[in-house]
Amino acid sequence: MKNLKTVVIAVLCAGLCLGYYYYLVHRDSGKEEAITEADMIITQDLDDSYPKTARGVVKFYNRILKCYYSQDYTEEQLEKMTAQARKLMDEELQEANSETAYLAAVKEDISSYNEDKKTIYSISMDGSNEVLYKTIQGRECAYVDVTYSMKGKKNAGRSNQTYILRKDDGGRWRILDFYQ
Repeated sequence: MKNLKTVVIAVLCAGLCLGYYYYLVHRDSGKEEAITEADMIITQDLDDSYPKTARGVVKFYNRILKCYYSQDYTEEQLEKMTAQARKLMDEELQEANSETAYLAAVKEDISSYNEDKKTIYSISMDGSNEVLYKTIQGRECAYVDVTYSMKGKKNAGRSNQTYILRKDDGGRWRILDFYQ
């Protein structure tokens, strides 16, 4: 009887140890990989959840820009991100920059940043009450100023850019142009 108790306790302890070992080995197998910023940008459904304000459009476009220079994506993801960026553009800007031309320009710009070892470490944008609105040729336009703070291998600096947006026929703000 005493031996039987000892055997049962030993079998239970061995079973608990084996169960815990199995848990440790297989606990990560059900988890998905972490979603990257590139994935979040690509999966943003701009048809159903397009940014409602001019500032929101520029903010999303700047998320894309920052991701371009992070180098944490595949070639396929880069192509999809440039497609997302083009969805934020006015028809005139899209016509002036075909998909292939825009992708090539982005790749060239990324290459230039990499050669200079530049990184964008901060992006600041006008507050919503600082966005300038005008009506030009009967169309609503908005001007949004953005400041990029960058570091490079030789120096650090700031770059200011003004985005000009125009409402399309559906009432969505689209990037028409930008200048420094």
